[in-house]
Amino acid sequence: MPEPTVPTPPSSENAAQDGVPRRAVTRTAAWSVPLALAVVSTPFAAASPTGGVILFDYPEYIVGPGMTYGSIAGKVVPNVGTSLPATVTLTYPAGWGGPATATVNPVTGTFTVNGVAAPSAVGSGPLVANSARFTPGTTTLAVAMNPVPAASDGIVWGENLATTLYRTGATFQPYAVVPDNLNGTGTLGAKSIIALAGGYRDHSSYVILSDNTLWSHGAGSNACAPGTTPTTAGIFGFAGPSALLPGERFVDTVAFTGGGYVLTTHGRIFAWGFNTSTGSLGNGAFGPDTNMPKLVINPDPDVFITAISAAYTGGIALDTKGRVWAWGINDQSDLGAGLRGNQSVMKPVILQDGTPITGVSQIRGRFKGGLALRGGTVYSWGYGAGGMNANGSSTNQNYAAPVLTGPGTPLTGVAQLPKFYHEAYHCAALRSDNTVYTWGYGSYFVHSPSSEASRLYAAPYAGTLPAGTITEMALSYYGTHVRLADGSVWNWGYGAFGQGANGRTAVYLTRPVRALTAPGVPVVAAGFFPNSHGGVFARR
Repeated sequence: MPEPTVPTPPSSENAAQDGVPRRAVTRTAAWSVPLALAVVSTPFAAASPTGGVILFDYPEYIVGPGMTYGSIAGKVVPNVGTSLPATVTLTYPAGWGGPATATVNPVTGTFTVNGVAAPSAVGSGPLVANSARFTPGTTTLAVAMNPVPAASDGIVWGENLATTLYRTGATFQPYAVVPDNLNGTGTLGAKSIIALAGGYRDHSSYVILSDNTLWSHGAGSNACAPGTTPTTAGIFGFAGPSALLPGERFVDTVAFTGGGYVLTTHGRIFAWGFNTSTGSLGNGAFGPDTNMPKLVINPDPDVFITAISAAYTGGIALDTKGRVWAWGINDQSDLGAGLRGNQSVMKPVILQDGTPITGVSQIRGRFKGGLALRGGTVYSWGYGAGGMNANGSSTNQNYAAPVLTGPGTPLTGVAQLPKFYHEAYHCAALRSDNTVYTWGYGSYFVHSPSSEASRLYAAPYAGTLPAGTITEMALSYYGTHVRLADGSVWNWGYGAFGQGANGRTAVYLTRPVRALTAPGVPVVAAGFFPNSHGGVFARR
């Protein structure tokens, strides 16, 4: 299947600014899975010297409720003159079940434990491997679960090509309206929306409903949705290797240019859409494209995913340990993993010294790169044209490094990263003092009401923001959207598709305008969903 066709950007963002076509795909099948190093577990205290020690490969193995762990591996390391035991005896925490013993390889001393079943309750406990004369080895068995957001109603505005806003009627929605179209008018019930995500223009948009179904709407281009047309929604099927587990529910969905991802309560990610040469599905393959969800391969047994985001043609994930993982297209250092070539399995995002970044609390994908919030400091990686890495230049960055406000000065005190549309060319962050910092391309006056200049460093928004505390932000295609504590929503930047929700389709929203549901009737929103190319989704 050919790659998704992406229209050229607005005239103010030309080829000289970009320095790369909006889809310049490196075609390669080179990838590797990181080698897991054995981690010495803290042994039980021994009263006297022993004949050796028993080690597990990982200090923790983690799955969702009721799941079966993959192979749990370890090794018996004997002292000189001590022979290896034939087996090790296994003791499980209460609620866990598995084999009573594991066979030890008589040459290498390694052993594997298969078929260990987790309970349905969240928690953790020690798995102990024991053998006479050896110091026992321990590892932690853990069960984690992602919460399902409360179902709500939604409001939408902006571009509605192929009814991707789940709204019948006009191509543009210049006022905020209730989405009402799934398989015909009125099929979106009250308090039914768990999450919404917008793909590229008319390709598709995705919605998780409270009945634990995942739907799409739009043209369904490039295998990004099942059986979708501008007037009929498609429902995703999960069967066979992609079947949901007992009690497993959807908690979030995000979109990239040619497809999307969905995260479940059990820390699993499913992917669909464009995959030829890019590895966007994260399933270890570089094709084919598919509208049938595929399970994204979990990189290590101690990884449990708690959040997902999407870059241009790839995914980003955050785990319980604050580590960041990325996969997909990588022709402009998109993944921040220090690697060359596209990657079809998750790779750790690294710091400049080559070590994986940890301690991250939020992740966001943007055009051919990503952002992470770590202890109030924003880290950026990927494509750097227009200053998108805020490192004082337009260079790409194959590792995560702090966003700077000037040479050598990191942006600190950040409380929140906005929700990004995956083709956002500008970046922003909300500091705890209610200051909005922006950087990257400046087209459509996203940084200042008087200038479209790009910013190579992060700086406060140069215009006047509405009075009040900003509680949430979102970035669309050259648009910025903020919600205040009073529920009012304000928009500025690109407005030709009605992104201002003020009844107009003016190209330039040089200053923040208030979103309305009708002339003179302000929007009152409870939060944002990820937004599409020219549309905005918000909770009511």
